[in-house]
Amino acid sequence: MALPTHINQPGPAAAPYSFAPTGLIDLDFELPAGVPLEQALGHEITARGLSGACLTMAGADMSQMQFVIPAAPPNAAHVAWYSTTHTPAMPGHIRDARIIIGWQSGKPFLHSHAIFTDAAQNTHMGHLLNDHCVLSAPARVRGFGFCDARFNRTPDPETNFELFKPESIRKVSNPQGMLLRIAPNTQIDDALIACCQNAGWQQANIHGIGSLIGAHFADGRTLNSFATELLVTGGRINLHGPAPRVDLEIAIVGMDGSFMQGRLKPGRNPTLITCELLLEKTA
Repeated sequence: MALPTHINQPGPAAAPYSFAPTGLIDLDFELPAGVPLEQALGHEITARGLSGACLTMAGADMSQMQFVIPAAPPNAAHVAWYSTTHTPAMPGHIRDARIIIGWQSGKPFLHSHAIFTDAAQNTHMGHLLNDHCVLSAPARVRGFGFCDARFNRTPDPETNFELFKPESIRKVSNPQGMLLRIAPNTQIDDALIACCQNAGWQQANIHGIGSLIGAHFADGRTLNSFATELLVTGGRINLHGPAPRVDLEIAIVGMDGSFMQGRLKPGRNPTLITCELLLEKTA
């Protein structure tokens, strides 16, 4: 069955994307064991006086984890929902995670997707419940902190979810980063190219997480699940040459819990609910 290219949301359509420029701070620090990720990372960001962050955590040993995956909605209030909570047997190990730190009601709030193994060495991918995820040993976290903008979690009339939206905090004369939110039914590469063009950038790296209406890969594979969640494993926008180019590599999980990894096919991957991304200027 072919994947849909458009799914009607319960509310009125928003602008295809929104963005906010920011300066970036390189981050590389160690998180302590025994503290939930929500608490540990929220403390690190506020202690540094940052407005948020986009982070990678890999090779992290876990003593406690909970996660959900995409699921069909229980009613017409949403086009997709979350599965029941999964609590894998521990010890666990996060192979790769992408974490967006924003704000909700004046406090840090985490949104993260990860690939990880459980005690039986079964591999999973899903949306982490960060207040129920605890390290069993210290782990390094790397990425970028935001100085001049933030993701603020507020109700979204189009999707009926509470979602991160980029907000400017102060003007920045030479931004090295752009917080980008892509709205439902928008081709992800179209929004990436338009945001780069509007910023006057020629090249940028892509970081973050999101959801697509399934996934079409450049090698011909398809993830046939209309509801998904993804993390960006590598991404570049290049406006040099005869035509703009986006190379976006992801890991993505569907409603049956299976996941795929690879480079997306250009022009074939619309957003389902949201994509929350950081563009890092490289030229």
